[in-house]
Amino acid sequence: MRARRSERMVVYVLLVFGALLMALPFYYMVVTSLKSATEVARPTVSLIVEHPTVAPYVELFDAGLVLRATLNSLIIAVLASAGAMFFCTLSGYAFAKHVFPGRDALFLTLLATMMIPGAVLLVPSFLMFRDFGWLDTWLPLIVPGLAGAFGVFLSRQFIEKIPDSLIEAAKIEGCGEGRIFFSLILPLSKPLLATMGILTFLGSWNSFLGPLIILLDEKKFTLPLVIAMLQGRFPGKENLQMAGAMISILPVLILFFLFQKQIVSSLASSGLKEG
Repeated sequence: MRARRSERMVVYVLLVFGALLMALPFYYMVVTSLKSATEVARPTVSLIVEHPTVAPYVELFDAGLVLRATLNSLIIAVLASAGAMFFCTLSGYAFAKHVFPGRDALFLTLLATMMIPGAVLLVPSFLMFRDFGWLDTWLPLIVPGLAGAFGVFLSRQFIEKIPDSLIEAAKIEGCGEGRIFFSLILPLSKPLLATMGILTFLGSWNSFLGPLIILLDEKKFTLPLVIAMLQGRFPGKENLQMAGAMISILPVLILFFLFQKQIVSSLASSGLKEG
């Protein structure tokens, strides 16, 4: 018993140490974002703020660019997440519960695209968007992710575990495919939708390379691009840069805390079992 307690104590100490080590950069970001210009200008690094102030946030929003970029990122992320939640779930339902010619080959081909590095497709994608006339628009940041391979795979794996007996019972009651999908599949897939929504939102919200290549007009810039510009526009003002970083992670943290139960449920369970 004493040996087990000692082992548990060691594990707990290591976990706490690891958690503190991971939380240190975030703590430094929060503290620095609340520092005044005088405190930031000091040559020594301090993890304590003497006189907290929200002046860096006020200065960023007064500039107007950060507020506009935040709204731009929010619109793009919401549209991309909503579209992916619908189309990926719809595709996953087709692959999981319907039999059609070439289904398995098509699904394997879709999975194979996940093995291709994004950098390889960078130039072809840019040329294709140019030919479509999509440059300097938000379409390249939204449309390609509406039916992403990972989202379709995740949906297929989850929906495959939904008992076929439920779908057969719905068909006996006279339900069509549309009603089955909206009234049966989607309500049973809430953990899947929450997981896919927050993962897609996170990927779209933090995307930097795509907007950097596609967008030209500053009024259309997303928040990661504007945060990258802060270092050049506000040299030596780490409090403004950290305030911008705080603004960029707040929506993601809020979403995670709101849907953490659904996310854990989706990751811990493959779905329903035939009972």
